[in-house]
Amino acid sequence: MDIKRLRILQTLARYGTVAAAAESLHLTPSAVSQQLAVLAKEAGVPLVERNGRGVRLTGAAQVLLTHADAIGVQLERARADLAAHARGGVGQAQVAAFPTALAYLLAPAVARVRTTHPGWRFAITEHETEDSIPKVISGELDLAVVMNSPQVPTADHPTVVLHPLLSEPVHMALPVGHPLTDEEVLDLAEHLVDEEWVLTAEGTACHALATQSCGQAGFQPRVGHYVTDFGAVYAVVAAGLGVAMMPQMSVASAPPGVVLRPLRAPAPRRHLFAAVRRGSGTTPLLHALREVGRELAGSDHCGTPHDAAL
Repeated sequence: MDIKRLRILQTLARYGTVAAAAESLHLTPSAVSQQLAVLAKEAGVPLVERNGRGVRLTGAAQVLLTHADAIGVQLERARADLAAHARGGVGQAQVAAFPTALAYLLAPAVARVRTTHPGWRFAITEHETEDSIPKVISGELDLAVVMNSPQVPTADHPTVVLHPLLSEPVHMALPVGHPLTDEEVLDLAEHLVDEEWVLTAEGTACHALATQSCGQAGFQPRVGHYVTDFGAVYAVVAAGLGVAMMPQMSVASAPPGVVLRPLRAPAPRRHLFAAVRRGSGTTPLLHALREVGRELAGSDHCGTPHDAAL
């Protein structure tokens, strides 16, 4: 049933005659009668009956009016919610990030939006960059925090847009007692060609960053171990089994037995983005992610590279 016709019925109930209802609605009496006839057909019951020279509402019309009032209230609420949504007041989204970005970027940003825009609801999942991008494209995710890798779309991608959030340095993780801990700054080509490396699994963004950085320095890393979880990577390094390239966000979780050293400029950096579908516009979460990213970039975020046990 059309809401406009329900409102004509409400107006007739209020004014009592077709002529008065028509005048109130700026319609002709015949137009009001025609719309009421259509509404009766939609409802499947008579809504008006003759009463002398006028009409009166049937019992079925009175029943319908009780629902029309509720429908009208709900419709107004829907319009208010839509207006609030247009201003960023309410919404819901499926969002994801890889573990360190989830801890230091996404979770703080979602918490901030829950305070500034309590009408928003988010469902957070953990996904690596290579898994997130297809889910954003398919609509399974509305936003994903990703890092630079071969899987990240280019700027002219027809479906996905990347919004820059943060650029962070990487450091070399060494076991305590390693000869290279005597160096203040390490050079990939000069110091790390002959080292045994710990890399994340092939196909991951961090694996690509490490191998590309070494390739630009003129060598490929001699890989001794493939470990993806950063906590496990640090454990392997602390055990003296290799060295690893670790992003700034992971520094706070480095265990005793690990020494971190910066790389000589121009050092590799990990670039983080918010991936969304093209045309989806901005949201309070995207704004909050940018704010958190700026705060992290302007601070000694996630800890300081250190010389010994934490």
